[in-house]
Amino acid sequence: MHYVIFTRTDQTPDAELGHYLANVGATLDPFYGRLLTFGEPERLEGETRYTRTALLEFPTEDDARAWYRSPAYQELVHWRTQALGHSVDINLLTGAAA
Repeated sequence: MHYVIFTRTDQTPDAELGHYLANVGATLDPFYGRLLTFGEPERLEGETRYTRTALLEFPTEDDARAWYRSPAYQELVHWRTQALGHSVDINLLTGAAA
């Protein structure tokens, strides 16, 4: 099982990202992806500066990579980057076996 973790490092209100948030879910479907969680993390240790984190699940690494590279998602990346004024951290991790 593989995961993609998204992090935002600013205080952009969700309302300003309405287009992105309303459309990103549909980009997951062709790649069997699903949103596990999205929100403001509760810091238990360390000094994280992230105000939002999303954790997505994909059945294979290929599905995760194909989703990220898909034209539908890349269009949203462009929109999101313009709305935020900067890029975000996106990381691919291998999850533990079920």
